[in-house]
Amino acid sequence: MALGGAGLLAGSLTATFGRSGKTPAAAPAPAPTPTPSPSGTGGGAAKVSVAASAVPVGGSAQVKDPATGDAVYIVQPKAGQYCGLSSVCTHSGCAVDAPKNGQMYCPCHGSRFDAATGAVINGPATKPLPKYTVTKDGDKLDLGPVQS
Repeated sequence: MALGGAGLLAGSLTATFGRSGKTPAAAPAPAPTPTPSPSGTGGGAAKVSVAASAVPVGGSAQVKDPATGDAVYIVQPKAGQYCGLSSVCTHSGCAVDAPKNGQMYCPCHGSRFDAATGAVINGPATKPLPKYTVTKDGDKLDLGPVQS
């Protein structure tokens, strides 16, 4: 009985604190294309790109931050305006849902974020979602670093 209780406790802690127990985000858009950075920059680190056509106005495409492996939503809230928003809720680290109706929802505790800025609309989260730079290069959108 004690072993069973310990197993339940370990599973509960993993679900609470470990990323593997988090609610999965929405299915990703067409797969991003990791592209090697030009020689001499980033030590050969890959950059992540997605077709601009995969990100409709008011929509998003999901990519992975090459540094952390966390999902990032590239969004286009207004025509020609792009940014990346982390999918990791700032309240308890759960995966937020893909943007819908201008908002991103965390299914764990109900936080809502503005899908254009990452700002908290309602808590319990108190910090905005981390925001990434996104640059347009021809018909591709390149994920940049987290903004400070």
